[in-house]
Amino acid sequence: MSHRTQRLLSSTYTRRLTPIAITLVALCSSLLAQNPQLHTRNGSKFPTVIFTSVLWTADPSYYSIAIDAAGTATYQSAPDSVEKTGAPYMMEFQVSDRTRRTAFNVTRQLDFFRERADESVTSAQNVSVRTLGYHDSQFHNQITFSISSDTEIEELASIFEEISETLEFGRRLAYFHKNDNSGLDAELDRLQTRSADRRTLREFSAIVPILRNIVSDNRLATAPRHKAEAILNGQPRH
Repeated sequence: MSHRTQRLLSSTYTRRLTPIAITLVALCSSLLAQNPQLHTRNGSKFPTVIFTSVLWTADPSYYSIAIDAAGTATYQSAPDSVEKTGAPYMMEFQVSDRTRRTAFNVTRQLDFFRERADESVTSAQNVSVRTLGYHDSQFHNQITFSISSDTEIEELASIFEEISETLEFGRRLAYFHKNDNSGLDAELDRLQTRSADRRTLREFSAIVPILRNIVSDNRLATAPRHKAEAILNGQPRH
C-alpha cells in the first residue's frame, strides 16, 4: 500500500466518520493491506494487473480486481451488506481476450507503473481513491490517484470500473433472487435500462450464470424470468 493510501486510512480521516463507516474502514484497511497482493488463482505464475477503488459513501465502498496474463480474474468488494455478514463479496471469472489485451497493453504503455510518482489524492470520503498495480517475477509497482491528468491511466481505470459495475449487478441480482423478489424485479429493470442505452456491459458473460438461474427458477413470477431472458438474448457475448 502506498504512503498516501495509508494516510487516508489513518485516524485523521476516520475521526469524522460514522460508526458504520468506521466498521467499513477497519474491513477495507485489512483488504487494502493486501493490495496489490490480491491474486488470481494463477497469480503466482503470470504477470498480473490489479485495480482498487475506495469511496466510503459508495456501494460498494471498496472493490479490487486482479487480472492475470492468462485472462483469469478475481473480484473482491465490500458492499453495504458486509455490515451484517462481515464477509466481502468475492468472485472468480475469465475475462474476454479484448479486456485482457487492452489492460496489459495500456499497462505496458505506462511502463508497468515504474518510476511514476503518485498523483493527487483526496479523502476517500468524497472522491474515489484508486490504485493501479502490476506485479510479475521481477516488478511490483503501483500508483495511487483520485483523478489523473494522464488519459491512459484514466482509460485503464475505466475498464476496471466498468467490470465492477457489471459484477455488482450480478451480486445484487443473486442477493435479490435469494432474499427479495420485488427487489429482483426492480434490479432487472435497472439492468434492462442499462442495456437499452446500448452501453456494453463489460464482461457480461461473468453474470450470465446468475441470469440463467433466474430464468430457470419456476418459483418466480413470469415477469422477472422474462426480463432476465430478454437481457440474456440482447447482450453480446464478450
